[in-house]
Amino acid sequence: MHKQILYILSLMGVLSFTSCTNEENTLFPDETGEIIFSVVDTTEVEITTKASLNFDVNEFNVSLSRGNEPIFSNKKYGDIAGTAITCSASPDYVLTAESCTETEAESANQGWGQARVSGKEIFAVVANDSKTVTVNCGLANSSVSVAFSDYVTSMYTSYSIELHATDATSRTFTFDNNNYKFKTAYFNVGESGRKLDYTVTLPSFEKPYTGILTLESSKSYKLSVKVEGEGTNTTVKLGVTVDGTLIKEEILSEKINPYK
Repeated sequence: MHKQILYILSLMGVLSFTSCTNEENTLFPDETGEIIFSVVDTTEVEITTKASLNFDVNEFNVSLSRGNEPIFSNKKYGDIAGTAITCSASPDYVLTAESCTETEAESANQGWGQARVSGKEIFAVVANDSKTVTVNCGLANSSVSVAFSDYVTSMYTSYSIELHATDATSRTFTFDNNNYKFKTAYFNVGESGRKLDYTVTLPSFEKPYTGILTLESSKSYKLSVKVEGEGTNTTVKLGVTVDGTLIKEEILSEKINPYK
């Protein structure tokens, strides 16, 4: 089991205000205070992935807005860490941080994509108050990798799983005997999920096996093909593992001839 790094990006907000002129009001649009940013902690969450993800939080893009008014955007965290920023008292500040944009998450690595980590926190700046504003940055997209059992890799010279997003057929990927060990495909996934069509091809199949995989957000998926049994009882199975847990296994073909 590998460890995937999920970052807690903590931004220490030291908010200093002048004395109140009206004790009945807690928010003063004309009052200002300072927000000082610093990374104070990271945490490791253990899940099964293709490889450990190592992010440099200093390279995260950080943006701060008040309502619909941007204060700053896409600043590298490392460039503003420890910098005091003056803000007006208001209840509608939004702080966001991300390792890359959604577009970059799917276009990097020649279209195979990359892991994306992001977080958002809504907070208020209140007169005469000091507080810590913490943005928990977690995995924001989903990944798919594949595996073939030793039986498959020793018996066949060619085998593959092709998959593509049903809403964007341009995002089509083929995992085969030449690349499956080091390839992972990344997908942005909304709240309603995202469907992938997949096709499993083995020389002993009369025709390729097709199916649909529905991705949930922020998950790591692995499709595993294995052959079990001998002679007339030989079967091919596909297992679907999510975050290290086998959630489904189905028979793709029965009574195949593995020597075909």
